[in-house]
Amino acid sequence: MIKQGLFLLFGLVSLVAQAATEIISQQALLRNQMSAQPHVIVDVRSEKEFLAGHLKGAINIPFDQINQHQSLLERLKPQTLVVYCRSGRRAAIFEQALTEQGFSLLHLSGDYLSWQAEQLPVIAPTEPVGQ
Repeated sequence: MIKQGLFLLFGLVSLVAQAATEIISQQALLRNQMSAQPHVIVDVRSEKEFLAGHLKGAINIPFDQINQHQSLLERLKPQTLVVYCRSGRRAAIFEQALTEQGFSLLHLSGDYLSWQAEQLPVIAPTEPVGQ
């Protein structure tokens, strides 16, 4: 019972955090990436997931490693960040943390699963450095 309650609470927190971040459509992001000042795309999935395939131009900052990437994030702060994960939960956690720090954020509609389902361009799997 406690697990179910915590799961429900966590899910609600994720939905609230995600709802607070403006959504950018897949097509709007594709257009933006061809502009003179494209947004920074941030993939908050694990490094393993990122290496298995990601959006072109995306940088990988796993949602649970925000503290380890603070210097990079501070350099990116003046720009708008487009955040995505596999399905939205991890992106919502990341967005909540960065919203509290004053970042300008957009959430990619449908996240990576939808991007793949629409057969939009992705960077093919790559091998980790040193392997």
